[in-house]
Amino acid sequence: MPTLTSRKREILKFIVSEHVQTASPVASSTVARSTRLNASPATIRNEMVELEEDGLIHRPHVSSGGIPSDSGYRQFVASLNPETSLNPRVSARIDQELSSVRSHIEEWIDSASEILAGLMDTLAFTTIPRTAPAPVKSIELLRLQEMLVVVIVVLQEASVYKQVINLKSFVSNSEIEHTRNKLSEAIVGVPANNLVAHSARIGEGFERQAFDSAVTALQQHHASSRNEKRISGIGKLFQQPELLADPAMSQGATWLIEDSHATSALAGAGDPHGVTSVVIGDEHNEEALKNFSIVFSRYGTSATAEGMIGVMAPTRMEYEIAIPAVRYMTNHLDQMTMMFYGR
Repeated sequence: MPTLTSRKREILKFIVSEHVQTASPVASSTVARSTRLNASPATIRNEMVELEEDGLIHRPHVSSGGIPSDSGYRQFVASLNPETSLNPRVSARIDQELSSVRSHIEEWIDSASEILAGLMDTLAFTTIPRTAPAPVKSIELLRLQEMLVVVIVVLQEASVYKQVINLKSFVSNSEIEHTRNKLSEAIVGVPANNLVAHSARIGEGFERQAFDSAVTALQQHHASSRNEKRISGIGKLFQQPELLADPAMSQGATWLIEDSHATSALAGAGDPHGVTSVVIGDEHNEEALKNFSIVFSRYGTSATAEGMIGVMAPTRMEYEIAIPAVRYMTNHLDQMTMMFYGR
């Protein structure tokens, strides 16, 4: 990011704040009237030209005012105090709303996204906390038909997962039993998400096919359970001026809402637990999100149960509210997971 003088930082901050409120380009005369810089409109214009040359703002038309670029928003976010707290009146209201839904995890998750969507007036999402994978308790191989065998994996928590194998060639009952014993030696007691690390102990042929099927059965469940999410504020997002002016932008919202792997993709690009992530415009890997910003955080722990909470809006987002709001909601959901799942 370019190094800015204090005056340029103040101008950029004002342009971001003004554009977030108005969704319109910000003229140099507006900056001059509304800031305490004691600089003439001509000086402000020159500074804005340099901000444009630095790629921090852009002008839709030659004669129009400035609009923050993705880099400008990133510079603005970097200038925010990471320790800023949520407004006490807002946090008190959140505490009150959540205090009545402590009996069910689903109520916590639904309420968290609804509160965040109402606060930010846009789309918010939470995912159901996913518990840490339990160890494998047992594995069975049962013949269904001459060329069909089912792999049954039972975890310590009593969950059962099945996967059917289409045999490539006939396998005798004794070979099926031998393979079952071999797989039991290799994976019983191993956490369900760590089976691949034990693949070196597995032979080729039917043995490998059975092992791969067991891994697939567990991975498919892991993927589906990770992606169960609650969405609030869809209508609020679609009423944003950017989406009303350009309905094609709705593809980004559709991706987050409908794609079962959306939150998993975000989690992979996010910061560690306890850190609120901010992804702005072109920083997204997903093309449909290039006009949006997402502020999100993971809650819970990988050793017990973990999920995600976040808010999505056009890049014209109130970052100074979104970041502490997501952080505050994350703290609440951390407490929830400790209460229901332990440390």
